[in-house]
Amino acid sequence: MGVTVPDIDAATAFFAAALDAVFLYDVRCRTEEPRSTPEVHGYLGIPSTMAQGAIRMLALPDGPGLELFEYLGPDQHSPATPSDLGWQHVALYVDDIDAALEKVERAGGVRNSDPRALRGVEAGEGNRFVYTRTPWGSTLELVSYPTPQPYLLTAPRAKWAPWPTPDDARATPVPVPAPAFRTAVLGWSGATTFRRGGVDALHPEPVPAWSALVAAASRAVAAVFSPRRPRRASIDR
Repeated sequence: MGVTVPDIDAATAFFAAALDAVFLYDVRCRTEEPRSTPEVHGYLGIPSTMAQGAIRMLALPDGPGLELFEYLGPDQHSPATPSDLGWQHVALYVDDIDAALEKVERAGGVRNSDPRALRGVEAGEGNRFVYTRTPWGSTLELVSYPTPQPYLLTAPRAKWAPWPTPDDARATPVPVPAPAFRTAVLGWSGATTFRRGGVDALHPEPVPAWSALVAAASRAVAAVFSPRRPRRASIDR
């Protein structure tokens, strides 16, 4: 995962303090002459007015490498926002979103809002996300989904998740009580309420079809994949 930063030392300090990143090695040092040849411009696809400076490799705990780049020159644009075209943010899975957000802020990051619940096919108890900005303005998302998500009922494979491994998720069938889903989808009277481990009770009052479907799917998936095995994480989204 590559990130262009305005100051490689300041960025290293931020990622170490915010995400427990560790320094691995320098590919290119600041003491080396910046590279600004036609060959470099060609294979990197950068403007001829820009030069490649320092390059540093960090590593996130139990996760990917994080390669930092400095570029020098007059044609560097402002950091991308989520509405810009292209790769516009990085999302990192965290076990404790509140603690992780506090660390990001202590390191100099800024939250866009308080953590928000994931919705729809990503919904579930404790499933939340928050967008933050690094000190130089890039978007960094923190996300946590400790509860299995309803998308597993229909998706051809699982994305990375702490419950359990993606291979286990793909191989495990997800039994869903048919009457509960007939009730939720068709809006019949008698919505089904779920608890972890199975069906809890049937209630006579009708419920909105989509919210009932999401709730039923989330609880059904959770029942199949529980107990969850906590793991430190990596990239998602």
